[in-house]
Amino acid sequence: MAVSGYNKVSGAVSSITKKNKDYIVESIFLPGHESKEMVCQGIAYLPETVMDADQQGDGSYCKYVLLSYYPKNSDQPSQILVVDRASKKAVKRYALYKENGKPYTGHAGGIAVAGKYLWVASGGTIYGFDVQEIMDFIKDDKTKAKAVDGLPKSMDKLPGKDLTAVKTYSVDSKASFVSFDGKYIWVGDFTKGSNYKPVKHHKIMGRNNWIAGYLVDSDGYPTSSVEYTYKDGDDSETVHKPDAVIAMRESVQGMAVCGDYIALTVSYGATNSKLALYKNPLKTDSEKITYDPEGQHGRYSVDAWELADKKNWIETVTLPAGAEDLEYDGENLYVTFECSSKNYKTKWRLNPLVKITDDFYLFNPQAIVK
Repeated sequence: MAVSGYNKVSGAVSSITKKNKDYIVESIFLPGHESKEMVCQGIAYLPETVMDADQQGDGSYCKYVLLSYYPKNSDQPSQILVVDRASKKAVKRYALYKENGKPYTGHAGGIAVAGKYLWVASGGTIYGFDVQEIMDFIKDDKTKAKAVDGLPKSMDKLPGKDLTAVKTYSVDSKASFVSFDGKYIWVGDFTKGSNYKPVKHHKIMGRNNWIAGYLVDSDGYPTSSVEYTYKDGDDSETVHKPDAVIAMRESVQGMAVCGDYIALTVSYGATNSKLALYKNPLKTDSEKITYDPEGQHGRYSVDAWELADKKNWIETVTLPAGAEDLEYDGENLYVTFECSSKNYKTKWRLNPLVKITDDFYLFNPQAIVK
C-alpha cells in the first residue's frame, strides 16, 4: 500500500526507522570498513550447492552471504568476503583476478550467483568466477590467514584465496550493478545528470537509461551471441545484444526482481537512500522497441518494459546513505551500503539528517507493501 499523498519516487517517503521491525529480517555487521582501503559495493546469496540456474531462488535458507569490495587507494585486487549468517561473522576472503597474475581492480558494483558462476559487474563487462571453487574453499579448514599489505584488518585476518575469472562477457550496459532472477541476468547503468551521462541508445520510453537482460543456459552463462559496436564518447564498445531491457530512472545503484515486484536502490552521495518497489512489469506483455547503436549497424529490436511512478510504482522507504547492490533469494531481499566506510562516514555524519548504518540488511519485501 502506498504512502498517503505520495505518488513519486523522488518525493517524501516512509521512514525505515518507523517500520523496520516489520520488514528487516536480519541486520548483520558489514566488515572491512574500519579503514579506507576497501569499499563494499555488491551483495549476493550463496546457494547451498551448485545447481542449474533456473532452480535457484526458491526461498530456501542460504547460510552464506557474499560481499564485494573495490580497492579505494591501493593496488590490491577487488575482494569478495563470505559472511556466515548464523555467526554474523566473515569467514573467508577471495582476491579477484581477471587472469593469472592480472588483478581485477574494477568497481565490483554488483555481484550475483547464476548456476556455476558468480558474476561480478563493472565497466561494461561481467566476470564469471567458479562457484564450486568458492564453496570448496569455504569448507577448507586447513588454510590459515596470511598478512597482506593494503587490506583492512578485518579482511587481513581471514583465510584468503586468489580467484581467477573463468568467463567474461561484454554487455550493453555500464554494468554498474547486476542481479539474477532465475531466467535473466540483469545489468544496469548508473546515470546522474552531466556527471554520469547516459549512453545515447539506452534512452528509451522517456527514461535516461536501461537495465539490460540476458537469458542464460542451465550453467548460468548468457546465450545471446549477436554483437555490435557503438561509440560512447571517445570510446568504442563491442557488446552483446540484450534479450530484454527495462527502462528506469537515474541514480539507481541496484536492482532485483522479487516475485511480484521489482526493487531499486536509489542513492548518490551524502543523502539518505531510497528503496523503491514497483509492480513487476515482466508479468505483463512487453513493448517491442527498436534502437540504433549510434547508427553503425542498423536497427535492432528488443522486448522492453518500464518502471515508472505513474505506471507501476507501489512503495518507497528511506534507507541509510550509500545503498548499493540488491539481490533476492526467493524470500529475502539483500542490500548493502558504503556509508560505513571511513572514506565517507565521517564526512556524511556532519549532516545530522543523514542516516548511517554499519550493517547490511535482509528485507521481507512482502512486509514493505502491506
